Amino acid sequence: MGAGKSTVGRLLADRLERPLVDSDIVIWRSMGMSAADVAQTAGVERLHEVEALVLERALSRSAGAVITAAASVADESELVERLRRGRDFVGLLTARPDECFKRSAASGHRRSMTAEEHAELLGRRLESYRRAADIELDTTSLDAIEVTELLINAIWVSWP
Repeated sequence: MGAGKSTVGRLLADRLERPLVDSDIVIWRSMGMSAADVAQTAGVERLHEVEALVLERALSRSAGAVITAAASVADESELVERLRRGRDFVGLLTARPDECFKRSAASGHRRSMTAEEHAELLGRRLESYRRAADIELDTTSLDAIEVTELLINAIWVSWP
């Protein structure tokens, strides 16, 4: 959370002329509330179930799409394996925990948590993220356009 997935995802989809499947947008459209609201009203566990379902459907139905998966999918080893097997390219965006926390708090669409909780989640999930990723980019000191350009270059280099 807070590494830039939604912002970069929109830019990347536009540049590649591909559809975008953003977990937060899908949740909002299907449930009429933000991910933070789902966590608040139905609980964090339910939010993570919904986020996993969104990714499963996106992987099954959205060939060629740019998919911005929720961070929680790293907790589901089956989903991490599906990402590794059933996709063209996976980019992992990271940032320093303090920067992710600052960005998440400013966005307002994520559930609230302390900086310590945020860092603990990142530490617990990082290896899962890395197993699925073709590239890892630290976005701490980069703007969204720079990250998008780096991803595009990496995609073209890895193109079969």
